[in-house]
Amino acid sequence: MMQTNTFTEKEFSEFACGNIFIRTKGKLTKGQIIEGHKHNFDHTSLVLSGAIRLTKNGETTECRAPSWVLIEAGVEHQIEVLEEGTVFWCVYAHRNPQGEIVQEYTGWYKGNQ
Repeated sequence: MMQTNTFTEKEFSEFACGNIFIRTKGKLTKGQIIEGHKHNFDHTSLVLSGAIRLTKNGETTECRAPSWVLIEAGVEHQIEVLEEGTVFWCVYAHRNPQGEIVQEYTGWYKGNQ
């Protein structure tokens, strides 16, 4: 049985610019897993280096850099890191096209203040 390491919130950084949010996940360890979860908003995952295995809607696919994948709102998904040093980002908006808030932001990145 493969031993897995799950992620903690401390391994992520989140940046905001207007209504666009980027959650960075960088220099990850092979075998780490983001357990199955879903959001109430669409988001795009960008694989900038390395590779991930994405499972959504019961289907599994490998995404190798450079690539991207759309994960629709309400879809259960899990991500496994396939290569040491993988970097990927999730990009999303907290408002839908009608201007309704679909995700409350839980904190602002404060930089070097």
